[in-house]
Amino acid sequence: MDKVYRDSYYSYFSSKNRQYKRDSIRISIFKDVVSANDFRDNTKREELLKKYMGFIVLRPTEPNLIGRSTISPKILKTKHFEICTTNIRTTVNSIKLYIDGFPHSSQDAETISCAETTIWSLMEYFSNRYAEYKSELPSEIIQTLKRVSTERQIPSKGLDIQQISYALRAFGLGTKIYSKTEYGVMFENLLSCYIESGIPLVIAMQNNTIGHALLCIGHELPTSDQIDVLTNKNFTNPRLQGKYNSRNITVYDFNDLKEKYVFIDDNHPVYQTNFLESPSANYLPNYPGWANCKITYFIAPLYTKVYLEAFTAQNYIYQFLLTPRININDNSEILVKIFLTSNRSFKDWLATNNSFNHDVRDLILETAMPKFIWVAELSTKDLMKNRKANGIILLDATEANTMNNKPLIMASHKGNYISFAPNSTELQKFALPLGTFSVYQNNLKSFI
Repeated sequence: MDKVYRDSYYSYFSSKNRQYKRDSIRISIFKDVVSANDFRDNTKREELLKKYMGFIVLRPTEPNLIGRSTISPKILKTKHFEICTTNIRTTVNSIKLYIDGFPHSSQDAETISCAETTIWSLMEYFSNRYAEYKSELPSEIIQTLKRVSTERQIPSKGLDIQQISYALRAFGLGTKIYSKTEYGVMFENLLSCYIESGIPLVIAMQNNTIGHALLCIGHELPTSDQIDVLTNKNFTNPRLQGKYNSRNITVYDFNDLKEKYVFIDDNHPVYQTNFLESPSANYLPNYPGWANCKITYFIAPLYTKVYLEAFTAQNYIYQFLLTPRININDNSEILVKIFLTSNRSFKDWLATNNSFNHDVRDLILETAMPKFIWVAELSTKDLMKNRKANGIILLDATEANTMNNKPLIMASHKGNYISFAPNSTELQKFALPLGTFSVYQNNLKSFI
């Protein structure tokens, strides 16, 4: 009994004249040979868990048979990427097992289209990863969307970006919609910034005839060659660009890397990789109608109290880098990597990071922070190739007012530590060398 198909069965398929079966088949995948006796041998439990690679549900909705599935990237021939994952628990032959991966399903084209499948997959991810959210079944998604729909929801004809965002907000997420038209040259950079933050994104791609929703959950592991070809950042703010030009400071933005991204697409097997410029490349040449699809929108499903979104956070950081406090020299080069993460994960990583200056580390660990923080790691091309940095800026993700440095928690670079004086609105700066440290890599999981 699969919970997702059974929900669709009782809310839709059981009411049809044609008889549909209510049960499904679940295929469990193991990377080595297992026997029936292994499931009755207590000494084999750990071995079974190591061999377990996930499951695929087959539902009786021909020709769209593939239902709820989670497969480990470990089973793939090519897996040179890092992605968002969650722990999915299930049973095989009465033994409890679990798998790290991303939930996936094809659409049945009647109760759920690409948009509903995307919503389901995203909520399945969040509900298994965070206690604040719950899994949403197809009938619950349809019922929620009735409040903003002027037509019947079944059979599904798909959803627009506003309807998808509405549903995610109703399920407890603080959504933010980004459009290619509004953000222009910064659009893909912002998408990359959120992926680097370990936040799966709802992607809308389209051409003149196709409109499709899918998820982006990660990217290729960056290579030295990709870092080498980064070019000087062009700021959308002319005044900011002028200030950097006048001081001849070259800025490389890590989120401008030209790499492939990992997508969850209900029309294809899980973990497809494409460049952002050609998100429908895996449809070609078999389906020429999908040619020239472009990403037009994406939805960032944020924690509700993340008020400082990526565009504003980046602008603040690049303004702050020009201040005398941070001490960036004229005629210099700097590589900046910006991402969002939780205070809990960041401090857990920092507490045992022995590459970090211990005095700076202790100061940061003792600093009160909100649930989510923006992090800017300051580095160079050569350092970043070795996953190293030599400066850091932390921002309060709950502070959307950037006046008077309100979002700033701390900064450390070029031998100086900057923070607010106790019980004061004045920034203080004192000598405390940070040195070089290993960069944060806890947002995404690699399977190399």
